[in-house]
Amino acid sequence: MKKGAVAGVCTAMLLAAAGCSGGTAQVDYAWSNVAIGGGGYVTGMVYSEAQEHLVYARTDIGGAYRWTQDVQRWVPLTDHLGAEQWNLIGIESIAADPVEANRVYLLCGTYMNTNGAVLASEDYGATWAQVDMPFSCGGNCSGRGVGERMMVNPQNNSEIWLGTRNAGLWKSEDYGRTWNVVAQFPVKGDYVQENNAIGIMWVEFSPENGAVYVGVAQTNGECIYRSMDGGENWEALPVFAQGLYPLQADFSTDGTLYLSYADNCGANLSACQQGAVAKFRDGHFTDITPQCDDGRYGGFSGISVDRSHPETVVVTTMFYWSPQGDNIYRSTDGGESWTGMFNGSTGEKRYVMDVQNADWLRWGLEEAKLGWWMTDININPFNSDEVMYGTGATIYTTQNMTALGSKTPVTVAFHAQGLEETAVTQLQSPQYQDEQPQLYSIMGDLTGFAHLDVTQPPDNDHFMGAVCNAAPAALDTAYQNAACAVFTVYQDASPVWFTMDGGKSWQDAGAPEHVGGGTVAMAADGSRFLWMPQGSGKVYLYDAAQAGWFYAKGLGMGAKVAADRVDPQKFYANYNGLLHISEDGGASFHSTGTLLSEDAELCTVMNKEGHLWIRSGTLLMRSEDGGSTFTKIEGTAFSAIGFGAPQKEGDEPVVYAMGSAGEQGSGIYRSTDKGASWVRLNDDKHLFGNLSPAITGDGRVYGRVYFATNGRGIVMGDIQED
Repeated sequence: MKKGAVAGVCTAMLLAAAGCSGGTAQVDYAWSNVAIGGGGYVTGMVYSEAQEHLVYARTDIGGAYRWTQDVQRWVPLTDHLGAEQWNLIGIESIAADPVEANRVYLLCGTYMNTNGAVLASEDYGATWAQVDMPFSCGGNCSGRGVGERMMVNPQNNSEIWLGTRNAGLWKSEDYGRTWNVVAQFPVKGDYVQENNAIGIMWVEFSPENGAVYVGVAQTNGECIYRSMDGGENWEALPVFAQGLYPLQADFSTDGTLYLSYADNCGANLSACQQGAVAKFRDGHFTDITPQCDDGRYGGFSGISVDRSHPETVVVTTMFYWSPQGDNIYRSTDGGESWTGMFNGSTGEKRYVMDVQNADWLRWGLEEAKLGWWMTDININPFNSDEVMYGTGATIYTTQNMTALGSKTPVTVAFHAQGLEETAVTQLQSPQYQDEQPQLYSIMGDLTGFAHLDVTQPPDNDHFMGAVCNAAPAALDTAYQNAACAVFTVYQDASPVWFTMDGGKSWQDAGAPEHVGGGTVAMAADGSRFLWMPQGSGKVYLYDAAQAGWFYAKGLGMGAKVAADRVDPQKFYANYNGLLHISEDGGASFHSTGTLLSEDAELCTVMNKEGHLWIRSGTLLMRSEDGGSTFTKIEGTAFSAIGFGAPQKEGDEPVVYAMGSAGEQGSGIYRSTDKGASWVRLNDDKHLFGNLSPAITGDGRVYGRVYFATNGRGIVMGDIQED
């Protein structure tokens, strides 16, 4: 966190120290998420074989979840991990105990420059015991969608086996409390993709004889090793196809091992070109690759065998960029014949998509695609009709998979209620009216949303990514007219977009300079906005009435601008370390003489004309007269502040902050007395991983706070009802 300070002040400025962190009574908060419905890559799911309706899911940067049947939602399991342990929220593998359903294990580690950990739970993930491991993991690296690297031995459930990317094979014999390397295992894997070691990709146990099978990314083709004596001795299975890697494997109840192959270990930047499906039985492989004359190319990834029907198998393609996305094939005769969910050559579809509960997943199309980055798929061991698979954006399940190939189409339904995995960068909740957006947000991959109701995933019309699918840079809204908003993207051709109808449609502003990104500030009534392009020496003013661009006089490169939230003619700027003001709608700026640190952020207050806060590291101060005088607030170190509705109309808005105040530690704070005292809202069970510096209160709901995370979506807090 950067530290900043006021280098000096003009003689007209008054600095009066306000009280810091003292306290009002603790406020109990209930935590949930702004509903999107996934939004990121769900790398794997694991059905419990010991308990019906129990499923776990892992994500690459957003932690782990458990499906809770009685509320029909995914429940987050790793919110106790905070800033100091943010690297652990990328989940490399999940192991569900097939004997004692209450036991579950997570292999945690996002990137391979920091060692990972194993989390073990005896209460379905409600609480965890953490064991730090002497090797790194790659939950957000190439190969993160392969099979489960960690597996519980079904014949001895105190024994957990764990495959690593660069440190070989490990085993615990005491329910994950202690771990030892399996020294006899002969290889670590020598295939490297995008500078990431892939190593061991999965561990499986034969239901026939308890033998342990391990899949490793080896360039010589010797990719599967087997031990018949608990790991004392190992043999390599015959080479199936050198240059192809067995990404996932699954045993049928009759002891046949089914495997999916691709020529890289996806999914990331590198697209695979070839693949195969095989089964191993009685010492030899049989090639059972689907031959459906449907234009398929690329590899295969997810594979699953029906526990009730040992010859029923499903498999997903990988990097088959058809108009429908990737495909799913199903066989009921052990791979002798296959039926696809669609035929890429003829266009025949054998499924319908049901995304009515997350309409944005249509992505501007008439119907949502079947999915992409479908690296994992699972047949419910208690229900053959339910097949669950993850994608790069959400989770889907089939409702009647056994109908595939009949005259009845398979219904594929959105199934990510409660699972939120977006990397959010900015958000705002202006003083909205009915039928206006309650919240605007921008984020990686999806661009952003205009939420009419934060408890429901947005429809396709209010999905920014359907209009401009580019990496967003900045966002601002009109606090006196919530129908108006503007955002910028890192795209040279069309870097600025705005809406005048609450995000239902977005207009390309036709920027006067072809540079990407930059920051924006919108007038309180939405009539105009200022754009500060990244890397440009100019500041531009867009006037909606004239539909044209003009130069903003008095500012240049590096200017940070904020709009007054009441007076549409007022803007404030930090330029060259001096506070500037405009009173002619942003057409021109002049210096007030107030000296600021160059990195100081200007934060204007909803429903309060001339109320301006300055934030920079340990510096926090506020003004109620447009910057003429300031009151300094001691003892804080905030990375972001925002404002929300007061308890009573006309009162001062609530201030929300992310960071630390006094001795209360790092967390989410609020102040109802203009910063004189601060109350921490979250506790150590709710740290939410890797936070992004963006926070706001709701424009109408007292006590409601929203803040951004890098992987856990938009977290929403409300005052706990008694």
